[in-house]
Amino acid sequence: MRKKIEISSKNIEMKLLNVSCTLMLLLSLFSFTALAENISVSDNTCIDDKISATLSSKITEGSETEQVPVIILLMNQSIPFNTAKGRSQIESEQKYLIKLLKNAESNNKAQKIKSIKIVNAVAANVTPEVIASLAERPEVSIIELDEVVSITEGQVLPVENINTSGIVGGNAWGVDKIGVPAVWQQGITGKGVVVAVVDSGIDAQHPDLDDLDDDPNTNDPKVVGWIDYINGNNSPYDDYGHGTHVAGTISGTGANGLHTGVAPGTELIVAKVLDDSGSGHASNVILAFEWAVNNNARVISYSCGGLRHYSPYTIAIDNVVAAGVIPVVAAGNSGMDSCTIECPGDELNSTTVGATDSSDIIANFSIRGPVSLDGQNYTKPDISAPGVDVESTYPGGSYEVASGTSMATPHVSGTAALMLEQNPALEPLEIKQILESTAVDLGSTGKDNDYGSGRVNAYEAVFYIKEKTVLPVANFSTNVTSGYAPLYVQFTSTSENATESNWDFENDGNIDSVEITPVYVYANPGIYTVNLIAINSNGTDSKLATITVFEQTLPPVANFGSNITQGYAPLTVQFTDLSENAIEWNWDFGDHKHSTDKDPVHIYSKAGRYTVSLTVKNANGMDMEKKTKYISVSKSSKSK
Repeated sequence: MRKKIEISSKNIEMKLLNVSCTLMLLLSLFSFTALAENISVSDNTCIDDKISATLSSKITEGSETEQVPVIILLMNQSIPFNTAKGRSQIESEQKYLIKLLKNAESNNKAQKIKSIKIVNAVAANVTPEVIASLAERPEVSIIELDEVVSITEGQVLPVENINTSGIVGGNAWGVDKIGVPAVWQQGITGKGVVVAVVDSGIDAQHPDLDDLDDDPNTNDPKVVGWIDYINGNNSPYDDYGHGTHVAGTISGTGANGLHTGVAPGTELIVAKVLDDSGSGHASNVILAFEWAVNNNARVISYSCGGLRHYSPYTIAIDNVVAAGVIPVVAAGNSGMDSCTIECPGDELNSTTVGATDSSDIIANFSIRGPVSLDGQNYTKPDISAPGVDVESTYPGGSYEVASGTSMATPHVSGTAALMLEQNPALEPLEIKQILESTAVDLGSTGKDNDYGSGRVNAYEAVFYIKEKTVLPVANFSTNVTSGYAPLYVQFTSTSENATESNWDFENDGNIDSVEITPVYVYANPGIYTVNLIAINSNGTDSKLATITVFEQTLPPVANFGSNITQGYAPLTVQFTDLSENAIEWNWDFGDHKHSTDKDPVHIYSKAGRYTVSLTVKNANGMDMEKKTKYISVSKSSKSK
């Protein structure tokens, strides 16, 4: 069950130099008119800026005809993926890119084309020629290698026959260790909570995983959703075993007497993203996260890794959390070296899990932090859980013992499900904070890079009560995190225990707002750091985030409206600009009067029928909307 994926970085500088030459040569040799319409190659565009270093290295290792798996990220990452309007907008933005790929597919230069909406990206296998063409598209932000992901367990100890005959009320040791039976005694088992298992599949016929109550006379399946990104099978299966083991720790009912599941009342949806060797591709993992959110999961349990930091995961994890789903992720099993947390466990918003043994000692294979990303340094893992010699379900109706942070992760996933049954209103980051604040502190005092905040304590987490006197916890959300200038950003403070909110939108030391939900306009392109300082009588806390503002690359589209279109002179009309991508406005009101305001007010003093036109501009062009005889002005009613 262990397979390590290692990417050699030897001679990387020479490879990057070679790929620049290779790709530029491809541009000069190939005509892309057969691939897509309206592809323009700019003399001053550097395609290397849009091709990741890992992908560049991969291209140089293959031939001109070899198809490389890639993920093509688009510029606009601010569209909500889980709304009908957002999905429609994403499809519109991806339309020409997919058309290019379909044309390439017809020429045997592309295959396996997949639209990913949670990160506004398209995945495909393509030749280097097509990669070069994609890099010239203005809507493309970066092209990443579609990385291989793999189960990387520290150790796995298969036991063919854990004899469950005669066991009555026996619990797997991890279930007892984290205090779960005391939660069950209060009637909390995870009922009504859907957990997504993103893994190698599931044996949905296993006695512990086939239904919710172990009663053959009832129709209440435990597995209520299934998708297979490996072989496309319609029925659940697990040809590797790992996913079934994970699922049993989350939700096993104890049908044969051995209670392996932390939250036996939960329903499961399962995405198979790993093949019969325990390997898969990052694009399918991200698609599985999207599928989980769209299918009502409240928890995603992902026990896989093996990657360096990977930018598509950052967007995916942040969007999962924004959608109200907590991602519980294994730290990885490469050993005791610091700063080695695997992605997506290295993401700030992941709830990252390390592994402990029955004596509450950190496992020697459990990866350590800290993490340094995007100018932030933080402690990882966030929490630990039983992960050594863990008993759980296995395909074929059996049980096995296994070790790894993969085994620790479902203990936390199940605990999160118990918490959500007790309090369905809990948000992902609130669940994470409660898990950490109630954990049994191990190792160094406080949160550390071995144990995180300590070993999970299910009872205390489920029945957590906030103290009345606490420090503030700064946090906020935004309607967008990136977009084109001028970018209007709606900020919303979600801080806890704060009586004041001080916003510094450009992190220049100036307090720009004290409102709870301010709006700020970023007029110029750049990467801006936002600082929110939450204050109460006990102290302060701050939260940093970045807003990325792109230079406008799309031509404007003119459009306008008005509050009225007819009336008596003198007639006052409020015009409203409805254009897209505009940064300059020139109004002609039809009476020899003009304005450059965005939303001007104009007074028509004489009767007549006036044609109004609006011309809009940005750095990439101009457009005009003209409405003939749009405003009708009658003589003053006083003259009648």
